[in-house]
Amino acid sequence: MSTAVTLEETYQAIEAFRSEILTPLEAPAELTVAQQLEIYRKMALIREFDTCVKDLWKQNFIYGLAHSYVCAEAVAVGACAALRPSDFITSTHRGHGHTIAKGGDVKKMMAELMGKADGYCRGKGGSMHIAAVDEGMLGATGIVGSGMPIAVGAGLTAKTLKKDYVTVCFHGDGGTNQGIWHESINLAAIWDLPVIFLCENNQWAISLPYYKAAKNPKVSDRAIGYGIPGVTV
Repeated sequence: MSTAVTLEETYQAIEAFRSEILTPLEAPAELTVAQQLEIYRKMALIREFDTCVKDLWKQNFIYGLAHSYVCAEAVAVGACAALRPSDFITSTHRGHGHTIAKGGDVKKMMAELMGKADGYCRGKGGSMHIAAVDEGMLGATGIVGSGMPIAVGAGLTAKTLKKDYVTVCFHGDGGTNQGIWHESINLAAIWDLPVIFLCENNQWAISLPYYKAAKNPKVSDRAIGYGIPGVTV
């Protein structure tokens, strides 16, 4: 008697499980005109900031690497618009937009990028290592995927101290094939931590296209393997 399971049967089982764990999304609340204008203002501010950074970097006023967030502004601003001041985020090497979206001071950010003492990290962090903890931005990091365990730590702290805040972990598609990505999501799942893992899939990890790194085009489909809901926007 054969016990082999076909691929179609496997997908049917997965979809059945998905329907059990995926909570129906609530309809988004209507945004006021003031809220819409604030979202637009922040997106425009990110665009102008990173455009300015690009020009300054070319003139050697900014040392090291400076990764632009241009064309992804809506992701950071849209996500952070749903957060409270008490909530946290973790970022990537491309963290200017995340920091501004969470309420970062662009003057302190620019000072940091230029290595000045009045920057967020006293000029020691630079473009890829900005941290604005008072604004809820726990830090950018130059190592792909390394913001994941920081977010899990923040989530564990919230649960242990019974605090009502969530942490959004921004990361790119390149980070989804790092071991720490799987370890972090697994721990967050089994411990029921208040963490949202937000993958900004721009289809490239430096020079590697996403389709050469993963068979499934939807990163969110991996969530079901950890027993948590995953949604592609």
